[in-house]
Amino acid sequence: MTSHSVTHQLVRFAHELTIDRVPEPILHKLKLHLLDALGCGWAASDTKTASLARNAAELLGGYGSCHILGVRRQYSAPAAAFANAMLINGLDHDDGVEIDGKGLGHPGATLVSAALAGLDQSPHPVEGQVFLSALAAGFEVNNRLIHALQPSAERFAQVYGVAQHQAVGAAVVCGRILGLSSALLDQAVGMAATLSCLPSLHKYNWRTRPLVTLKDGVAPAAQAGVQAALLAQLGFVGARDAFDGSQGYWRMIGSDRFDPEALARDLGTYWYVGHGSLKRYPACRWLASALECMEAIMRHTEWPADEISEIEVRTFARIAGDFMDTAPVDAADAQFSLPYTLAAVALRLFPGADWYSEEIMRDARLRDVMLKVRVIVDPVFERRMNSLERQPGARVTVRHRDGPVTARELNTPSGSSARPMDEAEVINKACANISGKVAGPREWAESILGPARWRGHLRSSVELAEPIPSKHTEHC
Repeated sequence: MTSHSVTHQLVRFAHELTIDRVPEPILHKLKLHLLDALGCGWAASDTKTASLARNAAELLGGYGSCHILGVRRQYSAPAAAFANAMLINGLDHDDGVEIDGKGLGHPGATLVSAALAGLDQSPHPVEGQVFLSALAAGFEVNNRLIHALQPSAERFAQVYGVAQHQAVGAAVVCGRILGLSSALLDQAVGMAATLSCLPSLHKYNWRTRPLVTLKDGVAPAAQAGVQAALLAQLGFVGARDAFDGSQGYWRMIGSDRFDPEALARDLGTYWYVGHGSLKRYPACRWLASALECMEAIMRHTEWPADEISEIEVRTFARIAGDFMDTAPVDAADAQFSLPYTLAAVALRLFPGADWYSEEIMRDARLRDVMLKVRVIVDPVFERRMNSLERQPGARVTVRHRDGPVTARELNTPSGSSARPMDEAEVINKACANISGKVAGPREWAESILGPARWRGHLRSSVELAEPIPSKHTEHC
């Protein structure tokens, strides 16, 4: 690794970062993302996705010292990271990154899972401040990397990955918690670049559902990042200067306008962690503007769902082509279905795991509302989505069976840095997600958010959310 390379600058920053160098507002935001990720993971811990994730961890990774949310049995570090990332992303309620209007992946699912695996894998107690500084370094590297990799609109239409790059941030987080030297962290980053999966957004089975099980790519990225850190610890050599030169990682990941200076510009003074976004709805962010419009209309009109005669959505073409599934077969399909998620809002279902329960997915009332949804491709929203801003706006018009009509329009979803969610809403979301799963939800949330810089040691990831005994704890 050459001393002047951007890869070197990024790895050195990640290795040397201490918690006292992280501004208090950024540190607090980081804790909100940790809280949100753990809440999303616990909310999905009783779902079909959780069963698949645990079975995969047992079959592909075997047993070790690392926990998966919802069970006491311990698994290998890469397997646990894979499974926990699947859980955190399982309801599509987890965080994102939003820069210049563009949604750029789901970092929390991958990075928090890597942190939990590192915490359990470490042979020694981990200081709370080390855990937080590792997360801060990983989120900063991750958010800078995806921003620097953004392709042109033309290349985005050809090839794009949602979270494949997150393997690099996961290697940073896990490597820091395991105490890797700067040289070994460099090897881990290079190994993570090698192990990254191919970009896959356009191959989700959009029109031949069901959707791919590993939607959003967060689980393979978590596994690859943790595996990279462990291999580096064993002495494996990774790619050098992975982000530098004309044959760098950026070409492999599908970019045609890589901005290497963005990786190192103002490191430690300008924080890309601040671009993290949080989600109000358990659904693809591309649907969020329409869902927020629908919620505002239902709140304003107080119309019962069965009195609605039509829901018209003016938006961009991708929604009309890929998101109009009216017969989703599982939760993943439903999370990417505009009719389904609009119907969930119309029925005033609390956003979370309840949206995708077997009972709700079979509910005749919900299916009746789904059939009333009509999409019109609007050239204004289409231009915005296909520009460098890539903003998923929508205008929703709801017609009552007796004649009244109400409409709302949004260009930017709630939860972005431009329109951040209120902190109380984030905390309430997390508490609702862990209700019945973790004792004392409010006290648990407060323990994550304070004290300011987490003095003392963490013995195990279980400490971050002690579960209530359930049917999944029989293998203690």
